[in-house]
Amino acid sequence: MWSFAGLLCALGTGVVAWLRSRTANGTFYERDVYGMTPRSHRRYAYASAIFALYFVGSMLRPSLPAVPALGVFAVVAILYVSSFVRGATGEDE
Repeated sequence: MWSFAGLLCALGTGVVAWLRSRTANGTFYERDVYGMTPRSHRRYAYASAIFALYFVGSMLRPSLPAVPALGVFAVVAILYVSSFVRGATGEDE
């Protein structure tokens, strides 16, 4: 169950990161405050792909622990999403 949840989260984060890496423009906070370039988004996409492969491996081989990996990936995903979600509320006045 945790492997499947981790796989879904990793795939979702990876797809978002890959799509955001293909656009050159971003919000003020994303570009100027957090320094998220297309290269940064690709790095998060690659990290998500590695975690997705690990979760597939933990489904095939139950001796690989899924819960600690899911905890580590949750921190990575939170750091990634927080890098551009601040600008989603609008620019400061």
